Amino acid sequence: MKNNMRRNINEKGFTLVEIAVVLVIVGLLVGSFIGTFAERIETTRRDNTVSELDEVKQVLMAYGYTNSPVYLPCPDTDVPPDGIENRDAGGNCTAGIIVGTLPWVSLGLAHSDAWNNRYSYWVNPDFSRDAGFDLTTADINSAQINTRINNLAVAVAPNAVAVVFSRGENGLGGVSIVGANREAIPALGNGHDDEIENADANSIFLYRFKTEEGVAAAGGAFDDILMWINSYELKAKMVATGALP
Repeated sequence: MKNNMRRNINEKGFTLVEIAVVLVIVGLLVGSFIGTFAERIETTRRDNTVSELDEVKQVLMAYGYTNSPVYLPCPDTDVPPDGIENRDAGGNCTAGIIVGTLPWVSLGLAHSDAWNNRYSYWVNPDFSRDAGFDLTTADINSAQINTRINNLAVAVAPNAVAVVFSRGENGLGGVSIVGANREAIPALGNGHDDEIENADANSIFLYRFKTEEGVAAAGGAFDDILMWINSYELKAKMVATGALP
């Protein structure tokens, strides 16, 4: 009788080892789900930002052909940004500054990317003065878009007249929707060299696939998302809409 009782007691419930194994399995499953879910959220944010940048491109060109003569907007260079382009009395970008924040109010666009940071904007001064441009306007002051192949920067578009970009999830070097400066991009050699190329206010920009933090890659971690308009594309659009002969 006593042996039967002892056997029944031993057969009830799980041992501590069994419970521990179950908890480990559940933990692994939950961790995998959370990781996958977070990745999906991030992918959705990037996809939404890419789509919005395509809309920005269309609106920029629409801004051009609805003006007479045709021209592109100047950047918003106020600190903090107010969404309105900064243009001087002579019709040029104020103080000759051609890089700043996308003037979302002037364009009637959404005010930020999926991470609540303002879009950065660069424009060719020859295509943004309100005296207008035409089919003969040269590409002398256009931007060059490069990509990276191993340790080499290779040009993919040497004649960009407008560049708009998001600073991605890390937001390094960006400005938040409340006008606060995000964390600065680390100095050269500290893991974000290619992102520096998009923040140095010159006319060279870099476009490539995303590289996560901590992953060994030429140019370091990178999550900027770029959109640009080249001069031929812009002029062709102006001709197609009848804004240019």
